[in-house]
Parts: sequence; structure tokens; C-alpha cells
Amino acid sequence: MKSKKILTSVLAGSMFLGGLAGCSGADDRNKLKNVAEPKLEVNIASIAEGNYPEFNQLSAADGYNEYALKLFAAVAKAEDKGVNIMVSPASVMFALDLADAGACKNTLAEINKAIGGAKLTPEQQQAFASLWMKSINSSENVSFSVANSIWSNKDIVGDKLNPDYTGYVDKMYEAKVKSMRFDSAAVNDINKWVDEKTKGMIDKIIDRLDPQTAAVLVNAIAFEGAWKENYESYQLTSGKFKGTSGETESMNMSEVSPYYYESDKAIGFSKMYEGGKYCFVAILPKDDKTDANSFMADFTAEDYMKFIGSKTSEYDVYSQIPKFKNDYDVTLNDALKDLGIKDAFDPAKADFTGIAHTDENMFISRVLHKTFIEVDENGTKAAAATAISMECAGAMPDERERKEVICDRPFAYMILDCDNNKPVFVGTVNNI
Repeated sequence: MKSKKILTSVLAGSMFLGGLAGCSGADDRNKLKNVAEPKLEVNIASIAEGNYPEFNQLSAADGYNEYALKLFAAVAKAEDKGVNIMVSPASVMFALDLADAGACKNTLAEINKAIGGAKLTPEQQQAFASLWMKSINSSENVSFSVANSIWSNKDIVGDKLNPDYTGYVDKMYEAKVKSMRFDSAAVNDINKWVDEKTKGMIDKIIDRLDPQTAAVLVNAIAFEGAWKENYESYQLTSGKFKGTSGETESMNMSEVSPYYYESDKAIGFSKMYEGGKYCFVAILPKDDKTDANSFMADFTAEDYMKFIGSKTSEYDVYSQIPKFKNDYDVTLNDALKDLGIKDAFDPAKADFTGIAHTDENMFISRVLHKTFIEVDENGTKAAAATAISMECAGAMPDERERKEVICDRPFAYMILDCDNNKPVFVGTVNNI
């Protein structure tokens, strides 16, 4: 029986939210620059029948891939060269889409441009995310699911939540809203939901709730499956890994891989998960003196497309990768600001009135991201959690040429949705 692996991602955000669900006034919304005015009252009726705004799937995926590489580059650029990093751009995108649905004016424009690119209107970006979620939830041969929920602070928000917003995120993302007092019982309820939706991979996302926090927005992604072709015992060998902190012992997994990648910057191989829709891709820099973080800090979406587009089965690819296990945490405020999301963090400029009209202005105060990954001969276990805290202003066969990809030094990796090569997770291994 084939071994199984778990790939889990969670986003939780302590937030006041406000967008597509109805902003602070039609006149103000008509002033929105660079993006088409969303008309939620039309979308809800259409979405109820399974219809979405028309958009080009390839262009949407290109916009997402560009965002994913920019996000990881911003994180890698700020990190030490010896630290192993992993980020889930998909998780961060789904969380930002829930916020985007309640954003207005320039706050909406900045978030939408950052995660969807200039080619998509807010409605189209929301449709792309919603359709991808539905595709994930209908995956075959693997267990792959996305879940969303919104937890509202009864003492602060009360009945001020915009019903258009709650109806919209329910239709688009199956996000349910629960109103409660933010006490220890609420902490337990949220953590229990996260534990259930991530199949026990993440049993806690918050330690406490500030009484001034207005809401907690949570997205959870969980993946469980198996390598399409397992590593057998004879393919496991001991060796050395030449990391940035020195040489260490490693247990390596070797095989002849079916696919080879090569660009001017890197070589690599991929290994499929059962079902053939998702795969693991190793990216080994050609410069054997560089660390993986510096490499990925300069690895653009164009570099990625050149690399991923070089995929070929022309060679016998002798690949090797070490077993590794790592956890990582980072505050994403600066990285998201680098992507152009600025007003959302500004107490005076942020506009999330599409979700709730509160006495004080709502803004994002902090975005925390935590991840875990373990790769071995049986497959992959991974998890991610993102907490977006929002406050109110003022509130608290034939012989062929042989190729080799020997990952015995710093390398990067991705776990891809092979439909348009969308990265679900992106990471680096500098030391094991």
C-alpha cells in the first residue's frame, strides 16, 4: 500500500474587515482607479447559479505566479542566508481575498493588484480564487481541501456586519460567520476548528484574543496523498550535505526521475504525487557558491517561467534529494508592503467598510506566517498558518544522455498545482 503524505496550510487573521460587498458610498467607489467597480448585487445572483465574471485562466495564473514569486523573494531578501524558509503563497492569497472582498477604494485597488496583477478586475480575481478553491475541493486521487470561516467579536461588531459581505464570502468561499464574545472559550473554538480542518497538523493558531480585536478570519488548506512512485529502501543512502553552516550528515533519496529542467540560472527535477495533478519540484542553483535564499530573492516570475517551461523527458535524470524537516515563522508586513499593499496598513487610509461600519477606522496591524515541512521517502507533510490582525484606529529504455541533479548543497523547492504551474508552497533548504 502506498504511503501517504499530508500537506496542510492554515490562515487565520484577527481582523476588522470591510469591499466587493458594498463600500461606504457609490460616489466614492466610482472614484476607484485602475480597477473596475465591483457590483456585488449582480454577482451574488449570478454566482448562485454557478456563473462567474469572464477572465482568461492563463492570464490569471500568470498574475498569481508573479505574485507568488514576488512574495517569496521579499521574504527571502530579508532573511539570513542560513535560514530555511517556506511560504504558502496560496494560503496568503486566500486570506487576502477574504479581506479584498471587504476592501474599498485604494485599499481594494492595492490588494487586488498585488495578488491578481493589473490584468484582473477585483471581481475576476475573486472568481479566480473561488474557482481554484472549488477545483482543489474536487481533487481526485488525493485529499485536498480548502475551508474558510469568520469569527466576529459580538461586543465590538454586534450587528454591524454587512449582510452583502457575509452572503458574498459564503457563496464564493463557503465562509461562515460566527459571532461570539472573544474570551477563552472563543480561543478554544477557533483552535478546534483549525485542528479539525488541518487534520491535526496544526492544533493551535492563536494563544489569546485581545478584547479589542473585532474579528478573526481563518482559511485552512489540507492536502493528503502519496508519491506516485515511492522511494524504495535501496534508494536510501547516507551522505553529506554541504550547507551554509557547514557539512552535515544526510539521508538521501535517489532515483531516475522522468523530468528535467534547466535554465540559465538553475537545474532541477520534479516528482509527481499520486493522481498526477500535483508535484514537487527541486530547483538547484547553477552557482554552487550561493545560498538558496539569495538565489530566490533574485528569482523572478520571468526566471520561473523560463525554468518551468524547460521541462523535458529527453534525458535519464539521476536525482538526489535529502530527507529534511523544518519549521519557519515570519512577519509579512514588510513583504506585503513591498508588493504594493500599503493603505491597508495605514490607520488613516485603510478602508474595509464593505464588511462592517464601525465607530473607528479599521486597518491591518500585523500579518504573521508560520510553516512546517517534512520530506522523506514516504512523501511530504507540510503546514502553514497566517494570522492577519486588524484593529480599529484608536482601538487596541534507449540509452540517452545522462543528466544529474544532486541536491547536496542549498536548493529551493516548490509544490505545484500542475494546472498552469501554480506554486502552493515555495521553500529553501540551506541546512539540514
